[in-house]
Amino acid sequence: MSAKSDLLKKRHPLESLGVKMVRRGDIRVERLKDRVIPKVAFPHKHDFYQIVIVHKSQGWHEIDFNTYPVKGGQAFFIKPGQMHGWKLARNSQGFVIEYTEESFNKNLLGGLNLPQHSRHVPDHFKIPSGNSAFSESFLKLMESEFLQQGDNFELSLQSYLSLILLEALRVTKAADRELGKNDDVVTRFADLVEEFFQEKHQVEFYAARLKLTPKSLSAKVQKELDISAKEYILNRCLLEAKRLLSYSDLSVSEIGYNLGFEDPNYFSRFLKKNMKISAGKFRKTSQPSR
Repeated sequence: MSAKSDLLKKRHPLESLGVKMVRRGDIRVERLKDRVIPKVAFPHKHDFYQIVIVHKSQGWHEIDFNTYPVKGGQAFFIKPGQMHGWKLARNSQGFVIEYTEESFNKNLLGGLNLPQHSRHVPDHFKIPSGNSAFSESFLKLMESEFLQQGDNFELSLQSYLSLILLEALRVTKAADRELGKNDDVVTRFADLVEEFFQEKHQVEFYAARLKLTPKSLSAKVQKELDISAKEYILNRCLLEAKRLLSYSDLSVSEIGYNLGFEDPNYFSRFLKKNMKISAGKFRKTSQPSR
């Protein structure tokens, strides 16, 4: 596999980015102006969560083929595995916050798994005017805890980040879900799809893993995500196909085989139906870097 294809396989860990070295499980808080030019060349993937809060900037930010003009009063939530890149003004003002599943004490907020719930926050949203959780003054306090690392600073950082995540869920209406429910079937389904989508496309496989009937699983996914379980699986395949078309040298047939489609003709029809253009045309027109 070529170097371009290797780009898609690599998920950069928390330790490989940032200005200040941290360990997995830590929470990192840094100024956006110090992160405009990344240590790892764009586009790239993380194996951690990244929140980019923009108070002042110009440029663009692309997350999995969606390009957003960047200006003040915006927030970006990049989840593990998403391909992203940006070009921002060097004098950009704001903060970058990074964390992993291990960053939270299991007893915090009654065991509520905020990292998993933060997956439901949109990739991009506008920060409401006057919102304190995303304000510079609030984030400076969080940054101070990160830099000074006084007594119980880890718990303090978890508390600050919890407020930001809860506010993001509220602002984007993603908190309409039953956040207190620990047995989150849809989250576990999404985890399984992420692990097996290249091999397993049938709802029956995931339902069996979750000890549910296919009908019950489909109903839960439809209720939470407003798409069917089958659509969710195929959408994940489609996203990976688009990544491979844009960032690898693999042929369309090879991409299909990698994603568990044994019939190249069926795979080509699947792509054209869902992308509205042929795979070849998509590859020619997609621009990973600007």
